[in-house]
Amino acid sequence: MKKPQKKQILFIVIIIVVLGMSALAAVLFSQYQASIQPVVTKAPVLSPKKAIVQQKADEATKQAYEGDVAGGAAKLDEAIKNTNDSSEKGSYYSSKATLLYNSQDLAGALVAALKAYELLKTSDSAALVGQFSKESGNTAQAIEYYKKAVQNINKTDPYSNEDVVYYNSVIKELGGK
Repeated sequence: MKKPQKKQILFIVIIIVVLGMSALAAVLFSQYQASIQPVVTKAPVLSPKKAIVQQKADEATKQAYEGDVAGGAAKLDEAIKNTNDSSEKGSYYSSKATLLYNSQDLAGALVAALKAYELLKTSDSAALVGQFSKESGNTAQAIEYYKKAVQNINKTDPYSNEDVVYYNSVIKELGGK
């Protein structure tokens, strides 16, 4: 048997090194591709009840944006009439308040927001009444509802401290204590 020449050994070593580098590059490239893949987060899953409420509110809002504000509000009124669940009613009233506000009906929005607060008693519903009251010039009512917003803040919410600071600053701006 003939001994391999130095050129042949060098050639084989170079091929092994190139193959090893190629394999390493392929592994690193696949890891890089995996790291730049978009992170897909699942949308929060709504309970069937909340999904129906959201769907009805979306339909009413769509109808209003297509030019039929009265029809959208009537759709929400129908949904309010057809449920006995106070949480659902509060959500519908809140949607109606937003719909009317966006349609420049501040008085109607305020009435709907007050009904939403009666049913939901959350900081958001109180702040909505406060905002509409402020915009309609009823400073005393605005201060009252911003104070209720502070009282109803969910302390487990990570933004609760910022909400307290914000609502208190609005109260101070309006002349409240």
